[in-house]
Amino acid sequence: MDDFNHNNNNTNMTPESRGDEHTEPQQPTMEQPTEEPRYTEPRTPYQTPVQHPPYHQTTQQQSYSGAPYAQDPMGEAPQPPKKKKHGKAVVIGLCSVAAACLLFAGGAMIGHLVYTDDGSAVKASAQAGDLPTVQINQTPDLDPDNYDVVNGLAGEEIYKKVSPSIVSVIATTASGTGSGSGVIMSEDGYIITNNHVVEDAQSVTVQLSDGTQYDATIVGTDEQTDLAVIKVEPESKLTAAEFGDSDELQPGEYAYAIGSPGGVQFANTITGGRISAINRDVTINDRVMTLIQTDASINPGNSGGALINKYGQVVGITSAKLSSSGFGEASVEGMGFAIPINTAKEVVDELISNGYVAGRPSIGITGSNVESADGSIAGVQVYSIDSRAKAASEGLQVGDIITAVNGTPTPTMDDINAIKEDMKAGDKLTLTVYRISTGKMVNLTVTLTDAHDLEGDDPAAESNQNSQSSNGGSQYQNPFSYFGW
Repeated sequence: MDDFNHNNNNTNMTPESRGDEHTEPQQPTMEQPTEEPRYTEPRTPYQTPVQHPPYHQTTQQQSYSGAPYAQDPMGEAPQPPKKKKHGKAVVIGLCSVAAACLLFAGGAMIGHLVYTDDGSAVKASAQAGDLPTVQINQTPDLDPDNYDVVNGLAGEEIYKKVSPSIVSVIATTASGTGSGSGVIMSEDGYIITNNHVVEDAQSVTVQLSDGTQYDATIVGTDEQTDLAVIKVEPESKLTAAEFGDSDELQPGEYAYAIGSPGGVQFANTITGGRISAINRDVTINDRVMTLIQTDASINPGNSGGALINKYGQVVGITSAKLSSSGFGEASVEGMGFAIPINTAKEVVDELISNGYVAGRPSIGITGSNVESADGSIAGVQVYSIDSRAKAASEGLQVGDIITAVNGTPTPTMDDINAIKEDMKAGDKLTLTVYRISTGKMVNLTVTLTDAHDLEGDDPAAESNQNSQSSNGGSQYQNPFSYFGW
């Protein structure tokens, strides 16, 4: 688990309600905190994939012949029930038709998966040998006689160049069938898409621009960045996209999006507009994503598709849009977002190599922001420590209030994570903590753990939770209630 991994639906985040590991507190029973903790679990904005009527998968190498929509394909198709692990609705509306917010665990791995005849997923090891990586290309040298220096390639030329590299991705889960888009990154069948497009998929099918279909395996997914890589086994070489340098984008230049808005019925739709902004920080439930903003039309089903620059290079993976619900009654149009390809490259390369993103740092704790009424003590109070984390054996205790990291004051979880995210697993942190049992400040050195090693439930948590229940619930309390909170 990542640091401060809270369940969205809880307001008083006690270890009992979360099922988190904790040691015996050293503070007398007091009133529980009333302030809702801030959540620092990584999150990302995204569109939910378009949901279709039951999808009748055809055999490989056949054109798609699925049933057409019975209702409006822009969002009125039946929706599956929301999964319990999804968190509360996002602060800003995403895709006015259907949107959700996902609580990220950080570096989650589905791994290299293949699907058996009964649809169940089994893990397959990565094959040794040369693996493809995302290649970022410089601005191309184009023939000035056939190229508009200001506006770039004509839209029809961009479509001819890029459309063969864009696919529809159809994922079948226990809740139903949905679809998104994907970008071919290598001739041998590696495809980039969004994590939420293939999340919890029991089977995945890819439809090429010419209608050819292939079964796909999930190579790896990353909830934190909402990226995923899938793989097909084509009979001939696929047309890989050319990737451009997203750091070279300028607001105002032409941009295009190609994907399957509304599902495979509208596969390989191109829309055009401008790069509206670069390095746009979009906050969704306390998770800040730095994205490309564009007014090229992006709709449900575009998820995982391509944002393209004026040279016909893929510079982003389309992921989200704002909807009217984010601004009350105001009408919102032309505010779409894409993950910069320079950001996606490192994640995609890791997913292909490992099946997950390695090296993400985690302290291995959950906690909440607290502050005394006089402001003399402010920090993050530790609610639980994962027994697998290195910090569990390095002196940190449940109930400690982390007031500074490496000498920098950290009154909130966000402040701790801002320092931690610039480091890697194995690095050491110096924590300044207020220890309730002694009423004194203590300096501790703890080692950051690879977040991947903390995925899943803490093996010590279940027995600890049972112990809490037998004792009448959690005894952990807010130390500052007597200060007036």
